[in-house]
Amino acid sequence: MRVDGPAAATEPACHLVVGFDRYPASHQALSFAMGLAVPLHAYLHVAHVVDLDDFPVEPDRDDWERRIVETVERERTEACTMLAALPGNWSYYSHEGNPAHLLATIADANDALMIIIGSARGGLVSVLERALGESVSSHLIHHGRRPVVLVPEHIGTAPPVAGR
Repeated sequence: MRVDGPAAATEPACHLVVGFDRYPASHQALSFAMGLAVPLHAYLHVAHVVDLDDFPVEPDRDDWERRIVETVERERTEACTMLAALPGNWSYYSHEGNPAHLLATIADANDALMIIIGSARGGLVSVLERALGESVSSHLIHHGRRPVVLVPEHIGTAPPVAGR
């Protein structure tokens, strides 16, 4: 699925790609990317990869598939609500698959300046992902062709200003 935001009055000078999910660090990453997009006159590509975190815990329930759709729709609504404040161009993508691959593909297709993602969620799952080489940030850093900005969960919404 792809949702395109309203067209800006001016052509974008560059492209930024940001990963998005329901976790707070991801919301911080989107806020940070939006803060960068304005002064850079950037087109913002926001990508959500439908993964196991979007699936309900109880697969035997009759409403399991509907609950997946509701979860994905809720995440799209959250992202688009945040993006509504952005005066420039943006697109939101929701796709199944490997998060690092999708982010890199969108970045390569648009010759993105950088990829922006939230910091790891922490906990056992993050440790296992890193150990198994499944960490999105690790994969993008070691196999990607674009700079990667890793945004911590607890920062302000605007990118830091040079000289501060």
